[in-house]
Amino acid sequence: MIPNQKQSRNRISFIIFGLIGALTLSSCGKSSETFLAFKEDGVFTTVPKTWHEISATQLSDFEAKSTDAGAAERLAAVKWQIAYSPDSKITPKEVFSLAPQESPIVFLRIRNLYPSEVNAVSFNSLRDIVLPLSSWIDGSLTAPKFTLISDENFKDKGATGIRSVYTFAASNEILETMNQTVALSADRTVLYVLIIRCSATCYTQNQSSLDKIANSFTIRGK
Repeated sequence: MIPNQKQSRNRISFIIFGLIGALTLSSCGKSSETFLAFKEDGVFTTVPKTWHEISATQLSDFEAKSTDAGAAERLAAVKWQIAYSPDSKITPKEVFSLAPQESPIVFLRIRNLYPSEVNAVSFNSLRDIVLPLSSWIDGSLTAPKFTLISDENFKDKGATGIRSVYTFAASNEILETMNQTVALSADRTVLYVLIIRCSATCYTQNQSSLDKIANSFTIRGK
């Protein structure tokens, strides 16, 4: 199922897999980074220590208000989730919106898949977790000022998937850059998602630190 393109340009549409998670946090001594770890699935990543946390509780409470069909069931499948931004004004509303921000947003989610979803997973459905990326790439849908920067296989000890980086025109026509890693556990029952995004200008200005976050994403498995 590919999310409706018009709706997707106004808000992140987690229709296929209902993205969300929550992580156990710990700081590495006097490090300049905050170390995020969900040990049950061997998931790790880092963000700058000065960044603002949008907690799992805040995210879940916001999504629980959704009136979309199946929203409650999707939320129930979430194992862990968390978001971060250097801007303390960023709330769950901005995390779940495609409106481009001038400060980066990092969103990490770990979610169980229902049996019917397990059988439907493909690399293209992983690409389409937020937007109809596979159709933009093959040209079957007209993309809003779309540029594919990279689209590569992601493989770690506990999961395999796709890492895609692309720029597109969001709802207000401002260019936004999205770096998304979407991976599936070896037994195909758990979905791991890391989304890093902000306006194209913001992304360029912060690319070094954002690439570092993406490259630190590790999935060792259970």
